[in-house]
This record gives sequence, C-alpha cells and structure tokens, in this order.
Amino acid sequence: MNKGVLEKEEIKAFEELRDSEKTEELLEIIYNLLEKDLKTIKKEYRKFLGAMIKKRDKKRVIIKLSIKPFASFKSKVIERKKSIYEVKDLVRATMLLCSDDEVKKLYNDIIRKKLEVIAYTYKEMGEDKKFGYYGSYHIIFFFNGLNVELQIMTRKLWNYKDEAHKLYNKYRDKSSIDQEDLRVSKMIFYKGNQARRDYKHSEIRRNYKVLIRYFRGS
Repeated sequence: MNKGVLEKEEIKAFEELRDSEKTEELLEIIYNLLEKDLKTIKKEYRKFLGAMIKKRDKKRVIIKLSIKPFASFKSKVIERKKSIYEVKDLVRATMLLCSDDEVKKLYNDIIRKKLEVIAYTYKEMGEDKKFGYYGSYHIIFFFNGLNVELQIMTRKLWNYKDEAHKLYNKYRDKSSIDQEDLRVSKMIFYKGNQARRDYKHSEIRRNYKVLIRYFRGS
C-alpha cells in the first residue's frame, strides 16, 4: 500500500463514499489535490534514475516519465473498481535501450540496488491472453512517499507498444471486443519483439497499417 502522499483524509473519505452519486466529482478533486505532489516526485524520480545509469551508458539509455492522466486514473478506480491505494503507477517511468541484452543487464543492475521493491516481473510471451503484451521488465518500488512504476524495454518495443496502446484504450472499459483488433494487437507486440534494431516511426506506422489491412481483409 502507498504511504505518505496518499495519506490524506480526502482519500479515506472517497473510499467510504465511492458508490455515491458524486464519486467521479470526488475523484477529480483528489486527483487535483495530488497533482502538485506527483509533479514534484516525477522531477525527483528523473534525477534518481539518471544517477543510476553509468556515465558510459548515458547516451544509450532514454528515460521517459509521465504522470497517470485523470482519464486512466478514473478508469482504474471507478470502472474497474480498484482502491486508490492499489494504483501503483501514478508516477511511472520507462527506460529504453537498444537490445535485449542491454535491457536485461540494466534490470539486473537496478534490482540489486537497495530499493524498497514492492513487486517485479518480466512480461512473458503468452501471459497477456487478451492484447498480447510481452517483452518488458516491470518494477514497483516505494520512492519519496509513493509507489512508483519502472518499465525497462527496447526502443523498438516501446514504439510498437505505442501503437498497440491505442487499441488497449479503445477497449479498456468495454466488455465486447473486436477479435480482429485483438489479433492485430498481438501481432504488433510480436513484431515489436523481433529483430531488435531501431525502427523509424514512419516504418512502424507502415507496418501497423499493413497488419490492419491484413487482418481486416482490405
């Protein structure tokens, strides 16, 4: 469970009143209340991750950070009925490298550090039965009063994942899913895990469009 940043009376009140008519309104108030803290943690998190990288490797590692958007936060808490305390990616980061070997080495280096790790995993092929996501390492650890997420993957997988995420967002809170879209999503992740060379974004877009045409027979 997160401590510190989420130890607010407003959050306790929300958890008690989550089924009221004002649930969404209350959640937005809480999100706005947290926003300043989240921005501060994001800034400190970037410095922390940067300090982890050896000087000789700094040009090879790309660090991306973000704060979970309200729409995604609302989806998890209201549509999927998660407790606010269960949301572990309010501040999240991704470290991108060129090859699988570099990804695995960095993951092992980080996991050996004295972090207050909550959970860590590798997304195995076949584990995500719905969208087919695989090929990245995920670490959740306690940092400056908040559970934060760190993903480590290749640059190519990140770019393909960006395309597949559009399908994930499309169906995230829906019970009915177009099976052809799911096949497209799985193929995108398969492509993203092959031949780990850097692709230009235009090439990724072209491959994505080819997959769509193939599965939809147009």
